[in-house]
Amino acid sequence: MFGVTYWIDLRLQGSLTGLPFLFSGSPESSRSLLSTVSESLITVLATTFSITIVALQLASGQYSPRLLRTFMADRGVQSVLGAYIATFVYSQLTLRVTGRSGQGAEAFNPLVSVTVATVFALVCIGLFIYFIQHVATIIQSSAIVEKAHEDSVGAVERLPALDGAEEDGSRALPGGLKAGEAAVLTARRSGYVQRLDLDFLAKVVSGGMKEGGVVVVEVPCGPGRFVSAGLPLARVWPSGALEETGEGAHGAFVFGRERSFEQDFAFGLRQLSDIALKGLSPGVNDPTTAMQAMDRMEAVLIALVGRALPPRVQEREVGGVRVVFEVGVYDYDDVVGLAFDQIRRAAFTSGQVAVLERLLEILDRLARANASTHRRRALWARAFTVARLAPSQMDDPHDATNLLLRVLGIGAFLARTELRPEVVRDVKEIAELSTELPGGERVRAATAAVSAS
Repeated sequence: MFGVTYWIDLRLQGSLTGLPFLFSGSPESSRSLLSTVSESLITVLATTFSITIVALQLASGQYSPRLLRTFMADRGVQSVLGAYIATFVYSQLTLRVTGRSGQGAEAFNPLVSVTVATVFALVCIGLFIYFIQHVATIIQSSAIVEKAHEDSVGAVERLPALDGAEEDGSRALPGGLKAGEAAVLTARRSGYVQRLDLDFLAKVVSGGMKEGGVVVVEVPCGPGRFVSAGLPLARVWPSGALEETGEGAHGAFVFGRERSFEQDFAFGLRQLSDIALKGLSPGVNDPTTAMQAMDRMEAVLIALVGRALPPRVQEREVGGVRVVFEVGVYDYDDVVGLAFDQIRRAAFTSGQVAVLERLLEILDRLARANASTHRRRALWARAFTVARLAPSQMDDPHDATNLLLRVLGIGAFLARTELRPEVVRDVKEIAELSTELPGGERVRAATAAVSAS
C-alpha cells in the first residue's frame, strides 16, 4: 500500500495542494502527525493486549487453559493485531520520506500517504472498539463451549457414515497372524499423535514382501494418544517387512505438542469435560457452566450417531500384499467414558444433583438415538453406575431415590432391546439398593415393571 501512495505522491507532487479531502499541512505538520499516530498505536497496542492477556489468564483459570490457544487462533483478534501493526509500519515508512528534499529546495510532503495514514488511524479506533467487544464475547463460557463444540462436530463430520453394520469396539486380530518376533519401530520424539497415515505405512511395510504375503502392523497409539520417545510406535510381523524400510515408516506419524482435531474428534470432548470439571471444582463452583459444557457434549455425541468410529482392525492391500492393522483408537465406550466419567465423579463429590440429573437425561436421549447394542451398552453402564453410587454418595436420600427412578426410566427402554438380560440383572441390584431409601417402594415397583416388560 505504501508503494502505491508513495508513487502517486511522487508523480503528482505539487498538483494535489488544495484538494478538500487531502491533508493540507506543511511537511513539519505531516511529520508531527505521523509521529503521533505511530506512538499512539504502539501505546494502545501494548496496553490493550497486556490487559487482555491478564483477562484471558483469569478466564482460563476458571474455564480451561486452552482458552489462550483459542484466543490466538481467533480471526478477529488476528485481524485487529494485523491492522495495528500494518498502520504502524505504514506510518513509519511515510515518516521516513516526509520532509526529504526533492527537486530544488522544496521539501517533499507526501499528502496522499499522510492522508491514508490518518484514515488508517481512524479505522484503528473503530477496530479498538470492536476488539473490546469481541474479547468480552469470546471469553464467555457460552462462546468457549460453542467453539469446542464446532471443532468437534467438524471432526465428526469427516468420519465415514455408519453403514448399518453392528459396531464392535472389542474386535481383535484373528489368531496366528502375530507369529514370530516382531520388528519394533520406536518414537524419535515425545508428543501427541496428530495424524496417522495408514495408507503410507502400508506402502512402506509391503515394499519388501512377495505378492500374496500378509503383514501385520500393531499401532498401540492412534491419533490423540501421547507417545514418549523410545516407546514403540508400531510392531510389525514378519520382522523382515520393516528391516529395510524402518526409517521411512516414521513418515506415517505426525507429532505435535498437543492434540489436533484433524483425526481426533474426541479432543473436543476432552476440552468440554475440562470446562465442566472446572465448573464443578470447589474453587469455582459454577454448575451452570458445567451443564453448558454437557449440553455441547450431547450435541457432539448426537452428531456421532450416524457416523462410524475408526475400527480397531483395518486392512489395506498394496501390490498383492495384505496389510492388517491393529490400531489403538477410541471405541464408543472410551468416548463416553472420556465425556462423562470424570464429570460423574466430580458431581458426586460436590453433591451437584442437578448435574447428575442432566447426565441421566443425556444418557437417555443418546440411548434412544443410537441403534447399536455396543453403544447402548456403554451408555447403560454409565447410567447404572449413577444408580449404584447414589444411595451411598448422596447426602439427601430423597435425591438418591429420584436418581434411581431416572435410571430405571432408561432401563425400561433398554429392557425392550437386545440388552434385556443385562438390564434386568442390574435392575435387580437397584431394587436391593433401595430398601432403606424413602420412597423405596416406588423404586421397587419400577424395577418390577422393568423386569416384567
